[in-house]
Amino acid sequence: MDITFTRFVSALRNADVRASPAETLVAFDALRQVGVRDPELLRDALSLTLAKTRAEKQRFAETFERFFHQLAFREPAKRTFLRGANPDDLLTKLDGRVSPGLLATIEDVLRDERDDLAVRVQQAGEAAGVHAIRTLREKAGVADAIGRALALNELDGALAAGGGLDGNEETLLRYLRQYFRQQIRDYVDAQYRLHVDPTGKRALVDAALKSNLDQLPLAYRDDVRRVVEKLAERLARDHRKRRKRAQRGTLDIKRTIRSNVAYDGAIFDLRWRRVVREKPTVFVLCDVSNSVARVARFLLLLLYELTDLLPNIRAFAFSSHLGEVTDVFTDRPSEEAIEEALFLWGKGNTDYARAFLDFRELCGAELSRRSTLIVLGDGRNNYYDPRPDLLEELSRRCRQTFWLNPETRDQWREGDSEMRRYAPHCTTVATCNKLRDLERFADRLLATTL
Repeated sequence: MDITFTRFVSALRNADVRASPAETLVAFDALRQVGVRDPELLRDALSLTLAKTRAEKQRFAETFERFFHQLAFREPAKRTFLRGANPDDLLTKLDGRVSPGLLATIEDVLRDERDDLAVRVQQAGEAAGVHAIRTLREKAGVADAIGRALALNELDGALAAGGGLDGNEETLLRYLRQYFRQQIRDYVDAQYRLHVDPTGKRALVDAALKSNLDQLPLAYRDDVRRVVEKLAERLARDHRKRRKRAQRGTLDIKRTIRSNVAYDGAIFDLRWRRVVREKPTVFVLCDVSNSVARVARFLLLLLYELTDLLPNIRAFAFSSHLGEVTDVFTDRPSEEAIEEALFLWGKGNTDYARAFLDFRELCGAELSRRSTLIVLGDGRNNYYDPRPDLLEELSRRCRQTFWLNPETRDQWREGDSEMRRYAPHCTTVATCNKLRDLERFADRLLATTL
């Protein structure tokens, strides 16, 4: 039961029910108190200890239902096929031609006694490692292993040999072969969804994350947004630890000696020299025209999830004219603020020179060696004068300038792209059209600004 309960908690976590180790221990105590005889009492007791919000309680109930109820052979065989032949005659003809285990399996289905069969399938699944499945590719191998454990391959030999089977009996045997394999596949798929992909969308979302963000279907936007939020949380946690270690500085001998006088010279309390650093300001200029808007959405979301580490972020959006959208993010939820920024400033033909002029008028005097400038755009200027001298002037005032381009370098020579003229004035120009590109950039930004 301990192993089963541990797997149940793992399935809850996969279903986004946040069960902490402490809550799991409390749930173990509740399990010992209520036992497993009354399913409803067990469900209510575990729900009180493991699920907190209304959404979590709903996901808990769905996971409990799928986990603790029969998962194998839930669908009965179709009566139309079973009525086409005499079960006793078929079992008599198969006796001696197939193994006793397979004969018992067929008899269970013919008499609609699926409980014992479900137990055998689940035992075969345990032996085949059904709970260890982590990828879609492993599902077929586990299903084949369960089929071999039930000796289903012997059905092929029985059908090939014939041996006195009439037309109805042969049709029934073919149907049973298909029925067994389909039920086993459904069982393995249910286990995969329970332990790896509870929503049935994770594999699709993973595939979407590996594709370009500007080609991401709208149906997956919320899922990817949650991935970006978790990514930002992990980056913040890692760099917060790194900053804490880096800020310790060098050992302050005098303060250390004074702090340890009470210990007769034994050093217990170390004191470090503190260096107060001025917080950097990050200026983000996002091209929000149609060609770049989807990438801009996730970049802004990622940066604003990192505001604990980068509190001084000022965001600007442009297609032709440029405007500041920092206050929009301050007053509203990030997703709503991003949509408003894209709506307000995503109109008109893209003009980088006009945007750089507007930015210089708004913030030119505030740029310093503690400033970081980030430009997100494809560099396509609609054949207007690109004015690379403006970017050179802005970059010279800043400590570092990053340009994130959704297009690859081989596209810079096509059409109205001006990236070859802008690139020399940037500290780094990076291709940024996938989530891992955003992660790599954010990691470097935190490492260079903190």
